[in-house]
Amino acid sequence: MAPRRTDTQAVSRSEAVKSLAKAAEFLSAAGASLEACRWNAAGLEAIHAGIACADAGLIATCGMRSISEDHGAVVRLLEAEVAAFGTRQRRQILDLLKMKSTVAYERRPLTEMEARQLVDHARRLVRWSREVVDRIA
Repeated sequence: MAPRRTDTQAVSRSEAVKSLAKAAEFLSAAGASLEACRWNAAGLEAIHAGIACADAGLIATCGMRSISEDHGAVVRLLEAEVAAFGTRQRRQILDLLKMKSTVAYERRPLTEMEARQLVDHARRLVRWSREVVDRIA
């Protein structure tokens, strides 16, 4: 099902750089948390980096961002609107999003391996979104 346009907000394409900067900041914090063995913090920071990357890609490509409470809507928007969004990026963002509730709300702590995987996904998404944003600069 395609996302409704009411689930989006028009944004100036120049805002993509700000979303990318947020993504890079979250990724940096995630790396520092990994170094300090703070697995939960690293995971949540990686997830936020991935969400900011999705915003940067959408903003750069079509001047919109998702405002839906359903994080899956951003994936559907990316698939529909961003030609450079491929199966790798889809898997990476979905892997990040499916762990959001686990990391943020469940009592179970994140394992080191899970945290490292999430940070790796975020790293790759930051690279991808940087390429997308650089095309409009």
